[in-house]
Amino acid sequence: MCGRFNVIDNPLTQLIMTVVGEEVPCSLATEYNIAPTQMVPVLRHSADEGWAIASMRWWLVPYWSPEPSTKYSMFNAKSETLTTSRAYKEPFKRRRCVIPASGYYEWKKQGAIKVPYYIEPVSEPGFAFAGLWDRWHRGDQIIESCTIVTAASPEKMKHIHHRIPVHLTVDQARIWVNQETNSAGLQEVLMPEVRMGIQVTPVSTIVNNARNKDARCVEPLGETIRIH
Repeated sequence: MCGRFNVIDNPLTQLIMTVVGEEVPCSLATEYNIAPTQMVPVLRHSADEGWAIASMRWWLVPYWSPEPSTKYSMFNAKSETLTTSRAYKEPFKRRRCVIPASGYYEWKKQGAIKVPYYIEPVSEPGFAFAGLWDRWHRGDQIIESCTIVTAASPEKMKHIHHRIPVHLTVDQARIWVNQETNSAGLQEVLMPEVRMGIQVTPVSTIVNNARNKDARCVEPLGETIRIH
């Protein structure tokens, strides 16, 4: 799963520019501890308008929902159920997006405590997470929201957590948002793979509190492990 991530404006802006292949209005606010229901930057694409970056609520509100709710966990979507879930099958067909992130956090139980780990690329400027988005509209209220797609962890990541956010290469990000991509192409993109060098570092438990948003959240408290 992915329940917390962060955005560091530079170098993440470089990743966004590389994915879109052109300059788009992009002003990222650095935040080291983003939690579900917060607003996050999202990249979406249409054949008519090309790439655009939007600010969306990180917790999907399906267009058919009677009201915004946090009753069900909608900040992650399992790749295995995208074609069958009532909440996700329509966005999977028509509203795929990319959610850029500098890194994300997972917690691993060690004895009686859960230790937070910060996971980030070794040499890339950030992650391009596969995502879905939707637009909820009732009266004058409009909510655009998103969810991060997750998959079962590959063997080399299982010691951290049993699921990972699906992170894409630049080419895969373009394939993912392309409305012409067929089912086989989408399933290939969703394969649970480590597609770049990743480093995993135990960090301060200050990240446990979602109100803490500063750089102390990534303060290393142990040895960094690299995974390729």
